[in-house]
Amino acid sequence: MKLVLAALYPSHLNLNGDQANLLVAKKRLGWAGIDCEIASIGKGEAIPKNADLIFIGHGSIAAWEDIEDDLTARIPEIGSLVDSGAALMAVATGHEWAINSGFFENRISKIDRISKFEISSLGELEVLGYLNTSTNAPVIQKINLLIGTQLHGPVFAKNPVLVDQFLEEIIISRHGSELAEKFRHSNSIQAETVNSIVSEVWKLERDLASE
Repeated sequence: MKLVLAALYPSHLNLNGDQANLLVAKKRLGWAGIDCEIASIGKGEAIPKNADLIFIGHGSIAAWEDIEDDLTARIPEIGSLVDSGAALMAVATGHEWAINSGFFENRISKIDRISKFEISSLGELEVLGYLNTSTNAPVIQKINLLIGTQLHGPVFAKNPVLVDQFLEEIIISRHGSELAEKFRHSNSIQAETVNSIVSEVWKLERDLASE
């Protein structure tokens, strides 16, 4: 069994290293003994029909000018995959595109730029990242298997509980509860070590977020 993570235009939409969210997910799956492939999707290339997660990162104005028409033409394709159970994650300008394209129900407008460490709530979960935005798009939001965020970091690297919960939901949706149980109870030494390091990062950046 293998999970497929589809990165849309990774050479364009990686301005703040947000494609590393997929590397974090792949590592944590690997530590649980679950195979994972990151598929890079460029202009004119089809998204794999078996994609478990579609990822749209953050890019510059010039990057968006180059790929936006191609991405917008994919709205039906992405919508069909999401309807069939695939997950979607969108970061910063990718999140704003997803909102404007109808994947989330918000409306966004321009604000003065905010650049700061931020701790935001997602249900009962606290999420830490670096907020760098000039719109009022939600800091982070989740609807079923769709996550949109304005947080950089990359956000998965600083939030192992978030990524593990999201991956478990994806596995249940696409591959069933048996594989999800394997992932949930893996308790690898690598994951525990990373979780310990992340807790120290939180101690530092929680203070910065309160300034």
